[in-house]
Amino acid sequence: MDSASRLVLFADVIDSGSFSKAAGLRNVNRSMVSKQIAQLEEHLGVRLLNRTTRSLSLTDAGHSIYQHANGLRNQLLETEALVASLREDVSGELRISSTTHFGRLHVMPVIKKLVEDYPELKIDLRLEDRYVDIVGERYDVAIRITSPEDSSLIARKLTNNKLIMVASPDYLKKQGTPQNIEDLSAHHFVVYAGENGVMNSWAYYEGSEIKNYAVNVHTKVNDGSALLQLAENGIGIGLTLFSECYNELQNGSLVQVIPEIKFKEFSSTYIMYPSRSHVPQKTRLFIERMMLYVSQQAFYFN
Repeated sequence: MDSASRLVLFADVIDSGSFSKAAGLRNVNRSMVSKQIAQLEEHLGVRLLNRTTRSLSLTDAGHSIYQHANGLRNQLLETEALVASLREDVSGELRISSTTHFGRLHVMPVIKKLVEDYPELKIDLRLEDRYVDIVGERYDVAIRITSPEDSSLIARKLTNNKLIMVASPDYLKKQGTPQNIEDLSAHHFVVYAGENGVMNSWAYYEGSEIKNYAVNVHTKVNDGSALLQLAENGIGIGLTLFSECYNELQNGSLVQVIPEIKFKEFSSTYIMYPSRSHVPQKTRLFIERMMLYVSQQAFYFN
């Protein structure tokens, strides 16, 4: 491995937070990554990292070298993107990160049609609700429910996200159907619990005023599909996106609870990709088709 490659690897280690995670991204051994970083330090004649058994931290020299390494990596990615944009064919691998439930419901149909039209294109789709590092983890594009803050990324809004309460007809038959916010105190709730905490306080409008209701948490889950399944199984009332439970509302396995309550809208869904002069054709095609799909499925997101 030459010095430039080691610098890019060094940037990957810092962005991922550990030798092991950087090795996993590259499908190599951790020991190989550690060895290459040690050789980079020896070549440069400075120590870049403070190592403990549990963590890594940058030295002062490491901070400066990381800035250059990150710039070099971005230049290499820009060059790769330019080459990909000049090709007439759509091939290679497209790496996509998407939130779990949105990916299953809405990204999968787009991918199916894309690979049918471009059989040389390979897909690496990762469904996960964590906040991925798009550049550091080498994703071409990511779909996130968030408020975009990273200025190094291009963010295009896909959907609004309306929240509603749902429950199974069975649950409501056994426990009674609440008619107002006060009635909810007698009910169990299934709530989403992710990296950012437990959604056990729900913001809703009372006139123009926003109020919060603390729910009686019965079951916590970190997956949107599982939350719906638990609600369908009669475990309790769930708060979910209208776009994620539309099919269940149509087939009757779930019904909306107190439709009159207007919840504060959740963060919007964005499709995000690195800010580059040359966006590869495979990435551009996926983004265009994703935007078209959402426009054709507008009834999910109103």
